[in-house]
Amino acid sequence: DERGAPEQHWSNYVRGAVAHTLKLHELKFGFDMFLDSTIAPASGTSSSSALTTCGMVAIHLANGLSWNRESITKEGGEAEWYVGTRGGMMDHATMAYAEEGKMLGLQFRPFVATSLRGEALGCKWYSVFTHPADKGGTMMDAFNELALVQQTIIPQNIDNLVFENPGDHLGWEIVMELIDEVIEYARFGRIRVKDRFRYVMREYNRVVDFRNALEDSNVGVMSNMLEESWIDTRDLLGTHTQEMEDEAIRLRAIPGVLGVKVLGAGFGGNLLVLADDCAELGEGAVEQTPGKGLEALELESESTLDVKCAAILLCGGKGSRMASQGIEVHKPLIPIDGVPSLLRVLDQLEECAVEFDCTLVVVPPDKVGEYEIVLLDRECKVLVQHNPMGTGDAVNCALSHLPDDIEHVYVSFGTQPLVQNGTIHASLEHQIENGLGFTLPTTITTNPYAPLIRDADKRVVDSVETHLEGAEKLEVGEANVGAYWATIGTLNSVLTQIVASKWSGKKYNTPSGELGYPNEMVRACLDAGVSVDGIPCADPSEMIGIKRIEDVTIVENYYEMRKRWAANG
Repeated sequence: DERGAPEQHWSNYVRGAVAHTLKLHELKFGFDMFLDSTIAPASGTSSSSALTTCGMVAIHLANGLSWNRESITKEGGEAEWYVGTRGGMMDHATMAYAEEGKMLGLQFRPFVATSLRGEALGCKWYSVFTHPADKGGTMMDAFNELALVQQTIIPQNIDNLVFENPGDHLGWEIVMELIDEVIEYARFGRIRVKDRFRYVMREYNRVVDFRNALEDSNVGVMSNMLEESWIDTRDLLGTHTQEMEDEAIRLRAIPGVLGVKVLGAGFGGNLLVLADDCAELGEGAVEQTPGKGLEALELESESTLDVKCAAILLCGGKGSRMASQGIEVHKPLIPIDGVPSLLRVLDQLEECAVEFDCTLVVVPPDKVGEYEIVLLDRECKVLVQHNPMGTGDAVNCALSHLPDDIEHVYVSFGTQPLVQNGTIHASLEHQIENGLGFTLPTTITTNPYAPLIRDADKRVVDSVETHLEGAEKLEVGEANVGAYWATIGTLNSVLTQIVASKWSGKKYNTPSGELGYPNEMVRACLDAGVSVDGIPCADPSEMIGIKRIEDVTIVENYYEMRKRWAANG
């Protein structure tokens, strides 16, 4: 309150979540958050509470803090005060406790959330948006005035009342007679108190009656209650605007519309409409069905895809950058928290809910002995790439060693230990579901090293590399993370054809003289009419590979963060 409301910006809802958590816990780590939302802002559909809730979950995950639905609900409601509004936690509770296909009943003091039985048979629920409900300036004052009355003034008045009959406090109409009609308050002037108390108690009774009507599928009672609520928000709360009134009149004139109610804080935003199945509400109406609430996605997939897969891990390269730093260990064998990077990659493959029937590791000829020792207890086969002629050439060297029944082949590097289980699984699933020949798991990042290029229709048209190919650098783009899926048919037709057409006997007919895997494959697949796509399912950190010794510390830091996520469970 002393600092006042911050300058309006959507990020304040996330900042509020972090600021509130900082009061309760010692925080060591921040987070990067990507937001993708279909919730209309300032519409009475809780976009602000969604931001607060996501920020609350993110800061807990980043710091390995324990949390549950109730703590996120209560702390989220308090955190939103950061932006200047003095709301409650109803929206946050809805997001945390909602169950798909069921309406939610909420009770406060004490807090209880329950799923309701029943439905409005033969009817549908709709949202119709009027105009934005700006929570800044006078609108914020009006909202906070209501909150002050309901959260502070009325409870204080009731606590101060002395009843001659101990049972009197159960009759709210008796209590209402003892409450002042209006009071003077320094910030808001004259405030209507009794009308706000009357509204709260009438709405509470409607909630009880609505639960019964829902269980009995009594649409007539529901319709009456919606209209009663509309009158009370207008006359007792004063949260309607003329545009809201005009829209309600239009809706009620439509055959089949049974009731209209304000959602959210009012002053614009969203109208809830109950209508017959056959009612035509017009283009702006959005049909609503009870959906699932907050769900923190698992980092690992639970399902195993029933296809025959093989993995080819590339461990080539001269390691000149490492050698210049005095490091003689081959890059894929450099320890990450005491475990060679390649073994980290193999561990990831074992845990990603994709069963690999065959894993091939392609290495330089002078490193075979080292790799055979490291992989002694692993079910891998070490293969040799006799000449360092690029990643595409290395994959081609491995093709003849794949079992005959393999359907999909995963290619990555022994220096990419940060590619996550979900990325491997999701990209294969995307390939299978869409009948693709070549699939690149990608991430959206700044200054991408190897961006994927799409046309105006979002179709992949190229894959380039800014280092070896000298492609134009983009400020923001979609980059592959050093992991790729291809069908065996694509490899046997497209890749072998590239090798045959570009190999001169000494080098490849490319700008670098080497055959790159993803870029050459993308272009050749497109030329051959083979479907290609990228799926942005990866985190930017997954692009980080072991190129220089300083990369090891970066990778280890990310492993530490992931341990906190796993510990959070």
